[in-house]
Amino acid sequence: MQAELAPLDGAKAIGITFIDKPVTAFGGLALFVAFAQRIRLAETLQRALPFPVSSPNATPPHQILLAFFAGVLAGARRFAQLAVLRADEPVRQLFGLRRFPSTATFTRFFRRFTAKSVTETFAPLFAGCLARLPQRSGGYTLDCDSSVFPRYGTQEEALKGYNPKKRGRPSHHPLFAVLAEARCIAHVWLRSGNTGAARGATAFLAEVRALLPGHLHVSLVRADSGFFAEAFLLALEAAQLPYVVAARFTNPLQAAGSRLAFRPFAPGLEVAELAYQALRWGQPRRLIVVREELTRRPAARGRGLFHAPGYRFHAVVTTLTSAPEEVWRTYNGRADTESQLKELKHGFGADGFCSRRFWATEAALRAICLLYNLVEAFQGALAARVRRTLCTLRVTVFACGALLGRDGRQPVLRLSRTAAWQRWLLAQLHRLLAWVPNCNAVVPAEPHL
Repeated sequence: MQAELAPLDGAKAIGITFIDKPVTAFGGLALFVAFAQRIRLAETLQRALPFPVSSPNATPPHQILLAFFAGVLAGARRFAQLAVLRADEPVRQLFGLRRFPSTATFTRFFRRFTAKSVTETFAPLFAGCLARLPQRSGGYTLDCDSSVFPRYGTQEEALKGYNPKKRGRPSHHPLFAVLAEARCIAHVWLRSGNTGAARGATAFLAEVRALLPGHLHVSLVRADSGFFAEAFLLALEAAQLPYVVAARFTNPLQAAGSRLAFRPFAPGLEVAELAYQALRWGQPRRLIVVREELTRRPAARGRGLFHAPGYRFHAVVTTLTSAPEEVWRTYNGRADTESQLKELKHGFGADGFCSRRFWATEAALRAICLLYNLVEAFQGALAARVRRTLCTLRVTVFACGALLGRDGRQPVLRLSRTAAWQRWLLAQLHRLLAWVPNCNAVVPAEPHL
């Protein structure tokens, strides 16, 4: 015994010593490894990554990316924090790694990416995620959104631009496309911080459509007011894609809205519509305006207008023909996509893995978005009734003390949690490892932890 420590309740001292046995705090990652085996993740990454290995001692590129995934699942939000698993022998063996890469190995790996290799690597990987989605009779809703990643340093393309929380701070301005019903990120671009939300949106939309397999049909496109530009609307109309896009309250639009006759459709909610043609538009489009009465809905969020105090206004332009209130409710479904982007930043650390080189940062961002899709598919494979964030999965599934030992010649991972959790984990393991899962099988409910 090398030290003793008295508990806070004054009970008998607890001895402290060390062992050289391989232990881990993330034994529950075995369940994710079973899912990765089912979809042949290692083989897929090995085919997709373009970097050849010349030295027999070099870590294969696909193993570096697998180690990156393991670190993010364990809670890393920076390249330096990936070292949390550097001495974790059980996780290294679970993921089939020759060695767990160092921080320098991770950064050198992502710095090898160029504009060409980023596209050639991740386009087939995202297309593979989309190909596994089921066909829907009503089609999928495609949500386009952008975000702001503040930067601290002198990274490439980190420029001053729109940054509502840290004004004047250099940032990157990524663009996302999400299939709402599947909670699947279809595509992502990293852009410089001084770009507007709609800059490059038409080319981005064309790339998204090229990635979609033939059995997936987009029935609606939703976007916020950053995409309220005629070039984007014309691209949607040329592709015959129905859309609902939030409108900017420019001065002409405010003047047109002041002359509308609103009708109530819910407590504190009123709606009106008009055919609106903005300056330099070639044709008028259907515009729906909703206003919320602050006295009845004090938490209302929207645009306050000088001519109508006591109200908050919202406006969307659309090609849908349904009732105005139904169009507004349809647009409000974007809130779930915005929550997914917040989870990307807070749960997966999408804004934290940053390199001085722009394409290295974009490669890391696309890798994290790919991992997000894998985690969503992982929960679908578990038949989870409620989708959980990665932070919750770490606590309820991945965090589990485990000891790696042997039973004869076979390595054995001994996990330590409650009996109910053990039964649930074994049932899910058998479910994932079965190539043809029985859809009628009864899986024990996940224990309340």
